[in-house]
Amino acid sequence: MKGRHMKYQLYRTKHGFTLIELLIVIVIIGILVTMGIFAFQSSQKKSRDARRKEDLSQISKALEMYNNDHEAYPNDSSGRIAGCESTFTSPCEWGSIFGNGSTVTYMIKLPKDPTSTWQYMYKQATKGYYLYARLENVQDVSVPADGNVYDVMCGAYNCNYVLTSPNTSEPAVISQP
Repeated sequence: MKGRHMKYQLYRTKHGFTLIELLIVIVIIGILVTMGIFAFQSSQKKSRDARRKEDLSQISKALEMYNNDHEAYPNDSSGRIAGCESTFTSPCEWGSIFGNGSTVTYMIKLPKDPTSTWQYMYKQATKGYYLYARLENVQDVSVPADGNVYDVMCGAYNCNYVLTSPNTSEPAVISQP
């Protein structure tokens, strides 16, 4: 009986994983999770940038309607559109109505930047306007090359995206400070 028992143990296989195998699996899972997090964050940035571009496009259309009614674009006031209240001279707040509130409304709600730390900026040009934003994806084709930016602050950072009126050329860029 003793010989049979030993023979049985020789053919018995081990069950489970070694410590090295477990560590390799944990490292591979960690790498995959890290790649997934970066891809997710990148897609969120691109989504917010697409919203910024669409917001400025909608504001541009409202500014063109204002220009049709007043034969001029509104003045700027500290980066805001001065085209609200009954006189159309009060600065409009981002996130509020663009119009006089009673008879004429160009936008029910002027969009705000999707992040709370950045903001859109409006500047009147000689015969037009500039709408500025800060895009998070600096690889976007709309961002000036070589990390250059515009001389307008969109919160804590300079703006790196501009939308101009049809009759206005793009403003000059400056080197990133």
